[in-house]
Amino acid sequence: MADRPQLTRLLEACQQGDAVAQGKIYELAYDELRRIARGTLRQNAGSVTMNPSTLVHEAYLKIAGDAGRAINDSQHFYSLLARAMRQIIIDLGRQHSTVKHGQGMARTQLTEGIDQGGARLEDLMAIDDALRKLDAVDPELAELVELHFFAGLNFVEIAAMRSVTERTVRRHWDTAKAFLLDTMPQI
Repeated sequence: MADRPQLTRLLEACQQGDAVAQGKIYELAYDELRRIARGTLRQNAGSVTMNPSTLVHEAYLKIAGDAGRAINDSQHFYSLLARAMRQIIIDLGRQHSTVKHGQGMARTQLTEGIDQGGARLEDLMAIDDALRKLDAVDPELAELVELHFFAGLNFVEIAAMRSVTERTVRRHWDTAKAFLLDTMPQI
């Protein structure tokens, strides 16, 4: 993961109006964000077609465009990006599910072949709805699901980000998963 203390310092400088800091934030975190985007897209390959760079740029623009939002630290930064990636994937999936945009048609790329993996749009939308309900009850558990499922971070990375043990993250994951499974229709 990018140097978290340096990222936090840059975020603070950006909050103080330092325009150079925003470019440095993006430069410092770009490789990590692309890795997260690759994992996110790999899990959702059946429902959207987007490359990791585009997802990173879209997510970054989404959070950078909200001038009134204060980003507290590197954990908050990555959490916001994970949420933005989830929203972009859900929105893109909904758009592609319309007749106008080829609903029901198989999308292929000749350069990479046909990808059979990934979650279906209906499943992603059910997860998104359940995640909104979880967020209303326990925002920290919802953030954990976003970081693990949508951003592709593993439990060790999440534990380091939150300054807790991996065992704690796994226990919270089990709680979040139980809530989601109880809330969602069977998929």
